[in-house]
Amino acid sequence: MDVMTIYSIRNEPRNELDNSILELISNLKISSRPPNKKPHNRRRHNREEPENWRDNVLMDIVRKVREKDDVDYEFVHNAINRITKELYNDITTKISEKIEARDDAFRLRVTTLLFDTSVRQPLSFFAPLLADLYQDIAREHPDALDDLKTQIAIFDTLYETSEGIVIPPSSDPGFDEAVRKWTKQKDLKRGFAIYISELYNRELIKEDTMMAMVNAVCADFKETIRLPKTPTTEQHAEALALFICAIAKKVPMKEYLETLLKIPRPEVPSLNMKSRFKLEDAMKISK
Repeated sequence: MDVMTIYSIRNEPRNELDNSILELISNLKISSRPPNKKPHNRRRHNREEPENWRDNVLMDIVRKVREKDDVDYEFVHNAINRITKELYNDITTKISEKIEARDDAFRLRVTTLLFDTSVRQPLSFFAPLLADLYQDIAREHPDALDDLKTQIAIFDTLYETSEGIVIPPSSDPGFDEAVRKWTKQKDLKRGFAIYISELYNRELIKEDTMMAMVNAVCADFKETIRLPKTPTTEQHAEALALFICAIAKKVPMKEYLETLLKIPRPEVPSLNMKSRFKLEDAMKISK
């Protein structure tokens, strides 16, 4: 039968369909989805995998954190680097959209980039803005809180900050290298402490986690202020004093601060007046 014949009979009366055919049609599965359109698959994390899957991949993510081998990741990387109060809402929305369209591994890569950028920040006034960003990401994507928990728990391993560095006499050939390593380690710890205090103030970190961090910072501070006075040791002590002051209102540390301030000044050469004033301010507001 040719096309012209088919068209010529399309308006002719038709016989009713047999009941058996109607019943067959009624049992067919009808879908409104276009047959050639594949359903969107977000490839979320396989919940049957071990709970520590983050631990297993974070080391590799941190090592490659600056590699821009993915268009969406490159966008997020550039967005975080140019974030300001004026651009904050727009950037936060776009980053959240990128995370929503991808899988758990991509979200972990983004939150790790944010964490890495935050702890490496040389200027503490960026920490509140970056903490706000982590808070907003976690609000839209609650699994990001587990990312943060893991990033904090294995910070020392990720950034190799647990190794003790002994600084030899200035006449030693390895003096400059030892100071460089010590400074890098202390810079990371300082950035970590400042960022953690901002996250804690936003209730993104539990009390027990924060107390462990406070104890580590206090031990570091007590050790640092007893070191011979240098610009590096004074700067590090100032940063830790800033952290202590930032969390003093919520953490009971009045007794610890009183003990520090009673130490004779000759015994704490790296505790300058700026740090001392910070401790005094912290003692006034601490429990």
